[in-house]
Amino acid sequence: MSKLGELLEGLNERQRAAVETPGTPLCIRAGAGTGKTRVLTRRIAYQAGAGAIDPARTLALTFTRKAGHELRHRLASLGLQRSVDAGTFHRAAFAQLRTRWAERGVRPPELVQDKRRLMDRVNKQAGLRLAKTDLTDAITEIEWAKARRITPDRYGEAASRLRQWSALDPSLISNLYQRYEDEKTKRRVVDFDDLLILALRDLNDDPDYAEARRWKYQHLFVDEFQDVNQLQFDLLRAWLGDGNDLCAVGDPNQAIYCWNGADSDYIERFGDWFSGALVLDLVDNYRSTPQILAAGRAVLSAGAAPLVSHHLDGPRPSVTTHADDTDEAAAIARALRDAKGPETAWSSMAVLARTNAQAAKLTAALRRAAIPHRVRIDAHRNEEDAGDSSPNGSDAVDVATFHAAKGLEWPIVHLAGLEQGLVPISRARTSAEIAEEQRLLYVAITRAERELHCHWAAQRAFGDRSVARAPSPYLNSILSAA
Repeated sequence: MSKLGELLEGLNERQRAAVETPGTPLCIRAGAGTGKTRVLTRRIAYQAGAGAIDPARTLALTFTRKAGHELRHRLASLGLQRSVDAGTFHRAAFAQLRTRWAERGVRPPELVQDKRRLMDRVNKQAGLRLAKTDLTDAITEIEWAKARRITPDRYGEAASRLRQWSALDPSLISNLYQRYEDEKTKRRVVDFDDLLILALRDLNDDPDYAEARRWKYQHLFVDEFQDVNQLQFDLLRAWLGDGNDLCAVGDPNQAIYCWNGADSDYIERFGDWFSGALVLDLVDNYRSTPQILAAGRAVLSAGAAPLVSHHLDGPRPSVTTHADDTDEAAAIARALRDAKGPETAWSSMAVLARTNAQAAKLTAALRRAAIPHRVRIDAHRNEEDAGDSSPNGSDAVDVATFHAAKGLEWPIVHLAGLEQGLVPISRARTSAEIAEEQRLLYVAITRAERELHCHWAAQRAFGDRSVARAPSPYLNSILSAA
């Protein structure tokens, strides 16, 4: 078998088409569990082997360091470890800037490693006494604004127009944003968002430099394209110039970072952004049972394309009502221990919740039950990912938020707190916000391979208060679909 033939081995018809199809721009819409990263890396290797692209002039982009490492690892296994440049948008922008600074004899600014420490300094200089949680909220808002190329003076208007939710007053955030920018200038430091802004500025300001950059990287590939934000998209277009040599892979149904500036419009209307684009759909799911896929599709908005399961039938998803959240956590711990056996590792099971705050009660119950576990922190879509609290590879149950679980999978998954106010979250009111909550639940459901167990509590503690709860409106859809 030829080398190119080996790259097609084990692929289904749609996957083969996505790997073999010549020409760009190309958008591969890959549903959950359809092997998108496998297809992306095989396409790079296949097109390089066929002489359609030069691997030394190829740039593969993604959004987190973990995903970038996975891309490089897979490309290395295909013999491209020393040729294709692969990593995050921030990594590529930083490399561009370092080269530019060196060429011009400019002393590089220092990179901010801890935004919270810098924001705390701004807080004190402004005579404010904001709590740590408020400072974290302010940083999140600044990141959202920069992702949409919104300056401090435009933050209030933009936040109101786009209905960006924050517990802090918009005028306060605008003030902190400006002071934060001024403090960075004063100290001659940049943060990760600035890397993208500065890289884009250099390309826009110097056409000759931009052409040289485009000559260096002529073939662009982007993974998780549904997560791209305006700033990243504008930088991508600047890297492309008048060219259209782009292959983007993603899933509109897993667009769950709009709150952080991501805009799924770029993948949903790919053909409008890139004239003459070809769009291919991958629909064969190799992860989950038909029952789990049916439950996932049931919570999405109407019109979502169904995935085809290549698993045998499995049990229907279960829904359990608990007296309160303490009882819920204890029951989940018992269920995990009951499922543990000689052929069932702790690491084959996960407990997923909508918010970080829910993790405390869940992990307390696991500790009491002597169940080894690790907590996966919410992953922001930038270079500063915290996508674990314990080493990878250890035999432990994963406790994660729905967001942090994206890209992962387990044979057995428990979803905790499926209640109105959490799923969907109470602040989601517009149709767009509700749609994102539906996609987020879809992501959580499709993390399960074989068993899905849904839980909700009739009473839940919020601080010192115990509040009566109602089941999530999506539970009936889950039960009826499966």
